[in-house]
Amino acid sequence: MAALLSRFFSRAADILWPRTCAIEGCPRVSDRPGRHVCSTCFASLPFHEAGGACSVCGALVMAEARHSFVCEACRLDPPAFEFARSAVFYREPVDRLIQDFKYRKASWLCDDLVDLLEGAVRAKLSFHDIDVVMPVPLHPRRLQERGYNQSALLARALARRINRRADEKSLVRTRDTEHQARLSGEERRKNLKDAFEVSSPGLVRGRIVLLVDDIMTSGTTLSECARPLLAAGATSVWCATVARAVLTGAAG
Repeated sequence: MAALLSRFFSRAADILWPRTCAIEGCPRVSDRPGRHVCSTCFASLPFHEAGGACSVCGALVMAEARHSFVCEACRLDPPAFEFARSAVFYREPVDRLIQDFKYRKASWLCDDLVDLLEGAVRAKLSFHDIDVVMPVPLHPRRLQERGYNQSALLARALARRINRRADEKSLVRTRDTEHQARLSGEERRKNLKDAFEVSSPGLVRGRIVLLVDDIMTSGTTLSECARPLLAAGATSVWCATVARAVLTGAAG
């Protein structure tokens, strides 16, 4: 009943206060109830689907692949997580949407981004096996500066949609690390080494954990988050992100 009322009021609000599509340059009013990206723009987003994909990190190859394979990066340096999957590529207009959501307090974009995230989880992972959904944590200082953890907003909303428990407290960030985007691959690993720990092992022991973030670049952050979860007794760690950066030769 509550869900029906929520949809009713959302549709009513759309009629009374129509939303212009959030994609820059699009003059259309959003025709997706309760959303800020119109159906035309949503369908044209750069979905992470073409070609074959590494069975571990989800990295795509441009050629058609009809069999399961593991990319070279994952063979040479296997990540701690079992699977990682993304919904779209991190390029226009997705990059602007995520930057607004992450840095400019555009939390109203959360449902649009979770639509993408949910689609990837349902299509690319056996989501019925997931026990708990966790966000990549922010350090307390960074959280205080930003005011919110964008990954926690995504994880909380996704957990509701797939009817799983959201846990925003068991995985914590113990060091305020340098921004990963500025670093090379080896520097990323050193920067994040031992930066995460599990505060409540009993809540993850024997569980399949779905780790959620907004963007996957090299996968180092997700892998370093997975290590303490596995050490605390998690059965497996799967990862899902809204977007994936395009890196030549990078995966994992």
